[in-house]
Amino acid sequence: YEVDVLVTDIPGVSLVVFGADCLPVLFYDPVRRVAAAAHAGWRGTAAGIVERAVEKMAFYGSRPEDILAAIGPGISRCCFETHEDVPHAMWAVLGKQADPFIDRLSREKFLVDLKGINGLWGQLAGVPANQIEISDLCTACRQDLFWSHRHVGEARGVMSAVIQLTE
Repeated sequence: YEVDVLVTDIPGVSLVVFGADCLPVLFYDPVRRVAAAAHAGWRGTAAGIVERAVEKMAFYGSRPEDILAAIGPGISRCCFETHEDVPHAMWAVLGKQADPFIDRLSREKFLVDLKGINGLWGQLAGVPANQIEISDLCTACRQDLFWSHRHVGEARGVMSAVIQLTE
């Protein structure tokens, strides 16, 4: 499927998301035994993909306060330099709540913290802040460990993040 969120409560089914600077976000509800995986690029972040994932998990009986979330390696604020379209998309949906995650470099250039914004979306969806882990690894800075679309374009591989419920 070409979707940005996958959810299951079936043991043995692997949920996989791919990216090369975009963020993998994995979710686990140990109470209802539900797992989810989301792909959070900047458009998905602006669309509240993390909040959508938490909503989809509720279909399986999950409560936000039971969910554990992990935002994996991806491009970090230090390297995600954008034009105004990205911060404007974040401000359009989050208003001033997006301000701590956006730095203005010049009239037309910004640095955006997608990891922080996705963490905020998790909290807005009801997941406690202390149950959201955010990787500090930047795919653009650490080309020795990761593929970065920003640095090599389409001539690159992709990374995957996988979550699976055990039997």
